[in-house]
Amino acid sequence: MITTVLLDLDDTLLGNPTQQFIERYFAALNGHLNETLHEPMMRAVRAVMERGDPALTNSERFFETLLPALPVSRAEFEESVTAFYRDVFPALREVTTLRPVARRLVDGLLARGYTVVVATNPFFPREAVEQRLAWAGVPVDEVPFALVTHLENMHFTKDHPEYYEETLARIGAAPSEAVMVGDDWYFDIVSASRAGLHTYWLGVPGTEPDTSGTVHPSGCGTLDDFARLALDEGWLERQVPRPLEPRQIAPRLTGTLAALLGAVREQPGDDRAALLSRLVEREQTARERLQALARGESAPPAVGPVPVADAPDFTEAVARLIAERRTTIDWLATLDDAAWSEDLLHAADALAADDRAIITKLQSS
Repeated sequence: MITTVLLDLDDTLLGNPTQQFIERYFAALNGHLNETLHEPMMRAVRAVMERGDPALTNSERFFETLLPALPVSRAEFEESVTAFYRDVFPALREVTTLRPVARRLVDGLLARGYTVVVATNPFFPREAVEQRLAWAGVPVDEVPFALVTHLENMHFTKDHPEYYEETLARIGAAPSEAVMVGDDWYFDIVSASRAGLHTYWLGVPGTEPDTSGTVHPSGCGTLDDFARLALDEGWLERQVPRPLEPRQIAPRLTGTLAALLGAVREQPGDDRAALLSRLVEREQTARERLQALARGESAPPAVGPVPVADAPDFTEAVARLIAERRTTIDWLATLDDAAWSEDLLHAADALAADDRAIITKLQSS
């Protein structure tokens, strides 16, 4: 059952020819900033688009690459960038086109009880995303989106299925409950499909999706077509869950871990390291269960707990949990197709579901 709709921003909610916009954006940014920053900025953008890291947000990876090459202080750089988004960026609105159906679609989905997410590629900062949402007629101060993805709050970009896993984990939804709507065949359709989501492709009118491969969108058409199907014809209610596949497990366990670590970081108090130590214990126990299932055993051997009193500091605790999850994923990667029984597949998926449940609990506390 579909409960969650992910909507792309550029050339989906907002008419915005991506290549033209990007060229104008960087020309304006380069004209505003010191010209010596152009190459360091591009290296930092490329770093964000690499595989990703559950321990670092895209913004943290951006500055990790940029700061050593900055000819000015970070404070001076950020002050200049703030001025750019305040004084220069708004002029780029002339490149874009309002799509009146966008507001009707979003309002209609929310009125019907769907969770709505703005799933835009998160290499733009929040300010740039929120301005474009206002240009699209769906400003964040008027529309209660469950999540808007951007540079500061995500760990992956859309070319990796981990992006979709993290996005959904942050709002407590499973991939089988979600549909991604967007215009980019690779970022919005192929990547989301690999994560197990339904997809709706906003292709160029008159074109058809390439169905010769393994990726087949659940639907295709214009944004108006999707609005009609979703709001008037019950299309979302007719979608059945896509099958769970072994290839979904590794990005799922990575993406949900990133979301979980983000949720833990947001918690106040001094007990976060102890919580992470308990999650290390959970990971070890879960991996033993998976290994037992792979051996054809019905019950895993007992696993000794990690004492809470031995909890490291927060940074070390994060590293320990990431290392344990990587051990689980690396072990799963050694299995051949025959080893993936239904019990093993669903037990591995349950570990990611447990991540989502913990995130929901943390956010509600």
